[in-house]
Amino acid sequence: MIDFFSHSQFVLAAFSFSPFVFWPYFFGAVTLVVGLAMATRTELWQAYGSDKLIWFGPLSFAIAMAIFGGDHMAAAKLIALGIPSWIPGHLFWAYFVGVALIAAALSLATGIQWRLAAFLLGVMIFLFVLILHIPALFAVPRDQIKLTIALRDLALSGGALAIGVSRRDSSLVTRFQTFARFLVAIPIAVFGIDQFLNPAFAPGIPQESGTFFFTLPDWFPAHVFWTFLSGMVFLVCSLGMFSRKYAHSAARFLGGTLLLLTVLIYLPLTVAAASDVANGLNYLAIHLALAGSAFFLAASLPVPSPLAERTGKLVGENVAVFPEKS
Repeated sequence: MIDFFSHSQFVLAAFSFSPFVFWPYFFGAVTLVVGLAMATRTELWQAYGSDKLIWFGPLSFAIAMAIFGGDHMAAAKLIALGIPSWIPGHLFWAYFVGVALIAAALSLATGIQWRLAAFLLGVMIFLFVLILHIPALFAVPRDQIKLTIALRDLALSGGALAIGVSRRDSSLVTRFQTFARFLVAIPIAVFGIDQFLNPAFAPGIPQESGTFFFTLPDWFPAHVFWTFLSGMVFLVCSLGMFSRKYAHSAARFLGGTLLLLTVLIYLPLTVAAASDVANGLNYLAIHLALAGSAFFLAASLPVPSPLAERTGKLVGENVAVFPEKS
């Protein structure tokens, strides 16, 4: 058996790629396959109407986390260089985070204790903001790339934290979810404004490279119009998420917009630059992750009902879309 695998064409082909390329694609693909396979064995399709779209929350977030986990496993020594000097065992933590991301991705994809996995991911990503990103911002206050990364991780942590506590019912949880809404809404407002300031760039999350820039494909007409439209959607959704009454609809619409941008723009760009993970696949993963975070937030929030329209109150909860699998 060992001899068979060592001489198989698949193994030879796979390892002809750089590990920096192979492992992110490998873990992302495995998570996609596992998630789609498990979807056919669960009740994920019980949502009605446009709420069916929220099903993509766990899967899109899982794929992104698996890709980032592959990045950590392949480039642990490079990632370890960014860990603060006061934290011991830099290489250990780089690998530990990679394993944690992959394990959480599989939990989200299979539905096994996935809420716990989402909550722990939210805590971990929020700690990244506190321990890594905020000190980096203070060190270089006007660095737009560092600000983008900090805001991006705030938005990712907000959705994961919100869905992680959504089964619990208390005033403390309600206040916590309000905090989580703001963690998503504030970065989205900034990202929307950025699209108006940089209309030549492809719409979506601001780009994190000072030397490489995504633009819309040539076959896209009216590039500036679509960037402005995307920026307007981001701003409107942000305002909606600040409002408790419209937060569910705004988060759901934001998730759908990000998923559409991923499919129409960042998937073709990733295919065109398949070997450039940093400026290709990772951008696809970032938009998938933020779409998942928005869907998580939507699923965790109360859904307005016809009665709510008359009384001004919110009832219900959209958690049935994501059943817990034991």
